[in-house]
Amino acid sequence: MTLDRNHVYNMNCLDGIKQMIAQDMRVDCVITDPPYLINYKTHRRQDKQHKFCKAIQGDVNPQLIIDLVPLLFDVMKENTPLYMFCGCDKVDFFKQQVERYFTIKNLIIWDKGNHTAGDLDAQYGKRYEIIIYANKGRAPFNPEMPRYDDIWKYNKVTGEKQIHQNQKPTDLLSRIIRQHTREGDLILDAFAGSCSTAVAAYRLQRDYIAFEISPTEYADGTQWLDSVRSQVSIFDLIKGGTI
Repeated sequence: MTLDRNHVYNMNCLDGIKQMIAQDMRVDCVITDPPYLINYKTHRRQDKQHKFCKAIQGDVNPQLIIDLVPLLFDVMKENTPLYMFCGCDKVDFFKQQVERYFTIKNLIIWDKGNHTAGDLDAQYGKRYEIIIYANKGRAPFNPEMPRYDDIWKYNKVTGEKQIHQNQKPTDLLSRIIRQHTREGDLILDAFAGSCSTAVAAYRLQRDYIAFEISPTEYADGTQWLDSVRSQVSIFDLIKGGTI
């Protein structure tokens, strides 16, 4: 199978990235949100059959990350950035795997605006997640972009807008995309989930390629992406005076 730009594939990301490498498809930026290896599922919903109450596929498999990182390195162009989300629980493991191949530049703290639930009688609520920002070579920021510090405040996605239980906000993803890429550059997301990275890339006129192994998440995510593509296309027609 030949893989194409601007497509989300319902397949294992390891197989997908190997195919990209085989057909000499290289990317300008990687933004990805792998399983955090904590067997996460929500316990707060009354409907225990809801998909958010089920553990995320691969969330107890460290070999997935061990196998993934060198493939990411091989599929990236020289002097390009990697942004990998992870939780504080396993950050040491993720950091060790990434720095085997990449130069880690920052551990960015994403302040999500409110904290998690859980054992709050014996544990502080977790208000933040970590984004490992690393370089293959050296990936300078776009010169026209402002310089930021390493604490980012973006409210997490909740309520009716939430497609995936660990969905990332598109304004945060757009910030990363603007910081490093230009129109037409190719962005890879190995774990598409809600397709937030693809949505942010499409809105900014970047190309994307993404993989999602869960048929349910793939269906829900690509439905949202398709609706965004339709809305943007109609807007472009109106703006151009075609309709």
